[in-house]
Amino acid sequence: MLNRVREMWQQRRQRESLYSTAAYWDSKAETLKGKAVSMWANNHLNVLYEREAEAIIAKTLGDVRGRSILDLGCGTGRMSRWFAAQGARVVGVDFSAGALAIAKGESAGDNPAYRLGSIFELADENAYDIVFAWGVVTTACRDEGQALDALVRIRRSLRADGRLLLTEPIHKGFLHRVLDMDLRSFLAAMRKAGFDVQATAPMHFWPARLMLSYVQWPGWLTRPVYWIGQGAMRLPGLSRLGDYWAILATPAVRST
Repeated sequence: MLNRVREMWQQRRQRESLYSTAAYWDSKAETLKGKAVSMWANNHLNVLYEREAEAIIAKTLGDVRGRSILDLGCGTGRMSRWFAAQGARVVGVDFSAGALAIAKGESAGDNPAYRLGSIFELADENAYDIVFAWGVVTTACRDEGQALDALVRIRRSLRADGRLLLTEPIHKGFLHRVLDMDLRSFLAAMRKAGFDVQATAPMHFWPARLMLSYVQWPGWLTRPVYWIGQGAMRLPGLSRLGDYWAILATPAVRST
């Protein structure tokens, strides 16, 4: 266990050059099991995070039956399959061939459909009612310029009345993944890319995440620590301790 934790911390020190590569995620697909392939080492925590994301999606997007959805950076297809089960037509895109092989193996039929490609290769135009991305922009993009490029591509892929839902670990400093940017600057980049930001909400209390994510702690320990953290985020001033932010945005209406 100590060797695994040491390895993960070594990877974190190299995160700017590692997390944004397909090879890193391919290696996770080869060596890890379950949700840990595209999430954290603690699968008990992964289940809780996935349920939290599903609740936010349901609250934010409502009924998605019949909607065309792009799951950008779909990984092993967890959320692609969930959207399809809600009645949406789903396309999952990811740059990791290993993760997509798992996604295809765990999916039946042609919905979701999967496609190999990176966020910087997204060229669809006016194709989707909804774009969803979980921890993709802040992992794929190394600087503000790349983030703006990715966001513009997402904007173009949406229909005029479409919606974007991001759930991203947005941080400046120690907690950042690859993109080192604070929330205010990230939202400014979204507006520059042509989005109107409708709502933001914190997710995943980061002190609890640091404590729980790197080791497969038992469920009886993981669950209460997680829920204590969720409660703490609701206290005055502590929402800033969210590890992720859920951001709902719509294409900006351009005046003529």
